[in-house]
Amino acid sequence: MEWLRYTSDVFGRQMLVGLNWDLIWVPAAAAAAVIVLHILLKLVRRRSH
Repeated sequence: MEWLRYTSDVFGRQMLVGLNWDLIWVPAAAAAAVIVLHILLKLVRRRSH
């Protein structure tokens, strides 16, 4: 699997075109996990007081 996509410009040099979108779920899942953990920690701290 290619993480980055490249092409050649007019002068023959390699140029970055973009990222592979197949793994977009990784940062989305990480963000969701951080949000859920934050909510759980707030609930635990609220109950302990």
